[in-house]
Amino acid sequence: MTQTASGPFRFDFSGALRRGLALLASLVIGMMLVLTAGVVAVMTAIAGLLLAAAALVMRFVGQRPAPMGSAPDAAETITLEARRTPRGWTVE
Repeated sequence: MTQTASGPFRFDFSGALRRGLALLASLVIGMMLVLTAGVVAVMTAIAGLLLAAAALVMRFVGQRPAPMGSAPDAAETITLEARRTPRGWTVE
């Protein structure tokens, strides 16, 4: 019976397949983490821009200018009287 001598280098197909799948799985997980971090960063930026826009709208829309001619004159000055009560101050 004749036997062939095994060489010093044997190719292990199942080991190579396992290592390749492990490398592929780690690459996919890494790419998903980077994608998730990017999505969170973009969502945070959008939320910040929306808050800034809402603050600007509230600042400029909330202040209504007084109608023309409605400013009180010096002759029409109103003086309020305040007095102390048991419940606090009262303005009359």
